[in-house]
Amino acid sequence: MALTVSTDLSVNTSPTQVEEKLQNKQKALRESIEKGEPKVFGVAQIVIGLLIISYSIPLLSAKRTMILNFGVPWWSGFMFVISGAAAIALEKYANLKAVSVCLAVSALTIIISVVALVLYFVDITLNPETSCQMGPNDMCDHQYYATHFSTGLKTTISLVSMVQIGMSSAFTVILYNQRRSFTGYMTMTE
Repeated sequence: MALTVSTDLSVNTSPTQVEEKLQNKQKALRESIEKGEPKVFGVAQIVIGLLIISYSIPLLSAKRTMILNFGVPWWSGFMFVISGAAAIALEKYANLKAVSVCLAVSALTIIISVVALVLYFVDITLNPETSCQMGPNDMCDHQYYATHFSTGLKTTISLVSMVQIGMSSAFTVILYNQRRSFTGYMTMTE
């Protein structure tokens, strides 16, 4: 802050060039974040997380497999909800700390999504659909329908997880580029 004293001994304060430049960069960061629409990514991630959790509820009635034993749909879906909430909060708190936190959460979400996707594929491979054993009334047995339903749900959830990986990757790249372009001003804002 620059102080100036006039001839009538009144003191005036005005921002220095550095402070003005910092304010301009903070305004540019806010505009850059708003242009990236983190709220859209956040809402989509929350919806995908809740979708995965709700799709996994019918799996509770199926045979317990590795996916259910490890609780994969619940911790991966919950992580998507957390990541979405962080993205929504980023729009309200548009500063470098918030960008860094959201970037870290998004990167962690990508890692968790990939781990969950691998576990889904391993589970589908280890628990294949059973063949149809014809019973009375020319219908397949209960086991055939149960494994077919379970495999279908796991495949659907894994496809939704792939969409989440793509969204989180795109959002992480956007956040990384925004953070990188304003990193020189990080120490001045803290």
